[in-house]
Amino acid sequence: MSETTVATLIIEASERDSDLLWVSGFRAGDPFVFVEIGGRTHLLLTNLELGRGRKESRVDEVHSWTEAAAAAADALGRPARYGEVVAHFLRGHEIAEVRVPARFPLRIADELREAGISVISAADPFYPGRGRKSAEEISQLEEAQRVTEEAMLFAIDRIRQSEVRGGELHLEGEPLDVDRLKQMVRIFCLEREMALGEFIVAPGDQGCDPHDCGSGPLRAGETIIIDIFPRHLTTMMWGDMTRTVFKGEAPAEVRRLHAAVQEAQEAAIAAIAPGVTGDAVHAAVEEVFARESFPTELRDGDWVGFFHGTGHGVGLDIHELPRLMKGGPELEEGMVVTVEPGLYYPGLGGCRIEDIVVVTADGCRNLNRAPKSLEV
Repeated sequence: MSETTVATLIIEASERDSDLLWVSGFRAGDPFVFVEIGGRTHLLLTNLELGRGRKESRVDEVHSWTEAAAAAADALGRPARYGEVVAHFLRGHEIAEVRVPARFPLRIADELREAGISVISAADPFYPGRGRKSAEEISQLEEAQRVTEEAMLFAIDRIRQSEVRGGELHLEGEPLDVDRLKQMVRIFCLEREMALGEFIVAPGDQGCDPHDCGSGPLRAGETIIIDIFPRHLTTMMWGDMTRTVFKGEAPAEVRRLHAAVQEAQEAAIAAIAPGVTGDAVHAAVEEVFARESFPTELRDGDWVGFFHGTGHGVGLDIHELPRLMKGGPELEEGMVVTVEPGLYYPGLGGCRIEDIVVVTADGCRNLNRAPKSLEV
C-alpha cells in the first residue's frame, strides 16, 4: 500500500450518522472508527462492541480499539490521545491522508494533523450513491411507508369518529385535542415497530407555518394538516406522509384550495422520471398554482402561497438528496422522494398533501394508496 493512497475516515455514532450506518451496517449509540483503505473497510471498536461488530457489521475487518490504543501508547512512550491512536493505525496501513465528512470532529482532526496525517474535508453528499436505493432499501422503505399510511388512516378516523361540542372535537366523551391525537398515533406506530417523536397536527392558521407542530384543541370548520414521519426501529428507514382534512362541510374556497394542491401533486408525480430535474418537477407545481390563481407573495411580512420545495429524498435520513426544488438535480432510477406541495393562507388555512414515490425506468411508482379526501 502506497502512502499516496487516500483513506476514507468517519468517527461518529452510527445511530446519529446515516452515512456511517449505510457504509458499515453496524448500529451503535457511541462513536466508533470506520476506515476504508483501497476498497477494504475496517472498524475499530471497543471491547464492549467488538464481538457484536464482528457478527453484525458488513465490513472486511474489525479491530480492537484497546489493542490499537496500546500499540500507539507503546510507540509514543505515553498514553495516546484519540486522534493519535487513529493516526498510528493509519500509518500502520501506510496512510498519510484521509478524506472525512464536513461534520468530522475538529479536535480529532487537529490531533491527526499534529500526528502527521493530512485531513481533507469532503462536501456533502459524502456518499452520492446513497441517493439510488437498492432493492432491499426500497423494500424497507415500502414497509416503513405502509405503517405510516396505516397510522395516517388511524389518525383521520379518530377525527371522523369524533363529535363536535361547542365547535371543538370530542372522542369517547373526552376532548380530542392535538396532544391526545398525537399520543394515540405514537402508540399506534410503536406497536408496529415504528418510533414517532414530534410530528405535525396543525389546525387552522397554525398549518400556515409548514413546520408548526400544532397545539391546542381540534375544531370543526377549519383545516387540519397531519404530517406523520416515523422511523422503523430495526431498519432505521423513515416513512413520511401528509394529508389535510376538514371536519364538516368545507367552504367552497377551502375545497378549491385542496383541489389545487391535489392537482399540483398529481402534476408533479406525472413529471417524475429518470433524467427529469427536480427543478422541472417543482416548476410543474408552480404552474398549477399560477393557473388556479393561488399566488405566492409577502403579506404583512410573512410568505403566503407555496414557499417551500416540492419534495426531498428519504431513506436513513428523513431529509436526503435529491431535492425537488428550484435548481434541483436530475433524477435517477432507484431514487426515492416525497412529493408534498402545499398552499398556506392565514384566515383560510393551510393545505399539504404528501406521498412517497420511487423513480422507475419510465416514471415513478407511488408507495401510497390512501385517499386524499378533504371532508371527514
